[in-house]
Amino acid sequence: MSYTYEYPRPSVTLDSVILRTLQLGFPEILLIKRGHKPFIGHWALPGGFMEMDEKPLTGASRELEEETGLCDLPLKPLFCCGEPGRDPRGRTVTMVFGCLVRDTAFAPQGGDDAAEAAWFPLRALPEMAFDHRRVVAQIEQNLIWQARYAIIGRDVFHDLASSKDILRLHQNITGETRPNFIEICEERELLTCRDGICQYNLPAPAGPDWQPLVW
Repeated sequence: MSYTYEYPRPSVTLDSVILRTLQLGFPEILLIKRGHKPFIGHWALPGGFMEMDEKPLTGASRELEEETGLCDLPLKPLFCCGEPGRDPRGRTVTMVFGCLVRDTAFAPQGGDDAAEAAWFPLRALPEMAFDHRRVVAQIEQNLIWQARYAIIGRDVFHDLASSKDILRLHQNITGETRPNFIEICEERELLTCRDGICQYNLPAPAGPDWQPLVW
């Protein structure tokens, strides 16, 4: 199939923000060290260019597996960023996907054009490529906001958890003590709890390309 268009157009890139919480503490983030120019030797979010005939989520999952070896993670679309000048290779618009997981068994390995892959504390980042530090800062703000005003942890707990663990995760993310948080979530029908065990009440995917935007 040929693609022609008379006007200039940007390239589309797909980046993934993979956060993990150990002992329900403040998250770490998965980064890769770039093995090629531009920004060779700098750390970055795993990602790359979308191919012409693939869906964005498929491309994000492909790039994540190629560069870190990790697959089958519950990626969800987060936001887009496309400020002119963010990429010295040309005009790019990035679709950012992400997830928050709880699994100490994840052992990423650098692959493809990633020289290394490693976990970093979300609040102790190395020098980063492109505008990825700003992207991560926005992700952190979004995570804290959602933990404060809604609910997080569906993929951490696989939909079912004790009320104590859910409360602990939220308090560690926000830095706030909210003893009535579980009751508020029940009133908003975000959780259904019985005997200290809570089930997440979140919308089901509307289709194969859409996931609820919940950390």
